[in-house]
Amino acid sequence: MRILIILGSLTLLPSCESGNSAMTVGGEIIRPAKIMSVERANNEILHEFPARVEALQSVDLSFEVGGPLAHLPIREGETLIKGSLVAALDPTDFELAVRESEVQLKLAAQDLDRKSRVLQQNGIAKSQVEDARSLYELQRIRLSKAIERLQDSKIKAPFDAFVARRFFDRHVNVKAGEPIARLLDQASLQVVFNAPGQLLASTSPESLIRAWAEFSFAPGEEFELTYFENRGEAASLAQTYEVSFTMENPSNWNILPGMTAKAKLRLRSSAGNLILIPASAVVPTTNSALSVWVYEPKTQLVSQRRIETGAPQTGGVTVMSGLEHGEKIVVTGASHLQTGMRIEPL
Repeated sequence: MRILIILGSLTLLPSCESGNSAMTVGGEIIRPAKIMSVERANNEILHEFPARVEALQSVDLSFEVGGPLAHLPIREGETLIKGSLVAALDPTDFELAVRESEVQLKLAAQDLDRKSRVLQQNGIAKSQVEDARSLYELQRIRLSKAIERLQDSKIKAPFDAFVARRFFDRHVNVKAGEPIARLLDQASLQVVFNAPGQLLASTSPESLIRAWAEFSFAPGEEFELTYFENRGEAASLAQTYEVSFTMENPSNWNILPGMTAKAKLRLRSSAGNLILIPASAVVPTTNSALSVWVYEPKTQLVSQRRIETGAPQTGGVTVMSGLEHGEKIVVTGASHLQTGMRIEPL
């Protein structure tokens, strides 16, 4: 008798499986699924994007004159204050050029003074005095250029900067215009991310309620962002647009260009209240469109319906058209459904 009871229990096991398995009643397949009622969200939408940190201002410093590189006191990863020495050439030739120009100017001044006195006694032609005056002015210009070249033999930090890269070591000959070091502005940073065209088409900077960045090394902290600019051309591969926000560099964290972050934007939607559904409810169609399975409570049947989606956000997928408030859709197991299939709501 006990053996018969055990065998009878085993035959009932297939009908007691988890709700993810379909059941057959009277030859008809009934699949259990989770159902939700579609509701309109408020018109504030939270978007989240993977972002990277960049310097707001970056400059490759170079000499305007060439010569042996004598001093390069900077180190990569070092922070410089404005006016700090970045690099200097050997000043010997430039100092000699200044002294030579000073002597030439002095001789030209003496010659002009002598000829001017002789002219007052009508002992020289006026044209000779004019030639002496022109030579004097020419020597003044040569001295100014020599002094300028001496000044150009040193490079100083144009702003408070972070040394990102050093291109040379000392005791090498460098040419004019060759980059010596790359400096990054430390006062402000850029937080850059790629946004889909749908987002830029449906929003404007005026619709931004708040923007902030979050970093994995600073859990719980939010760093305020300010809109800066966005590129007018889409990336050729992803067809997204690069958007930049500025962020003040905090004193309690050493945030550097190249670090990753999460950029979060709270936007006011221009389309009013929107429908937001879980990403698990969205399934592709045969023609590469997007759709959901709509559930009819009276008949317990499902039908596939195409939808138009908006920009993605953290709460799910925004539905621009194809669904109405109060309709019921399948949110789990949607990829296993077929048209006309009967559903048992979980």
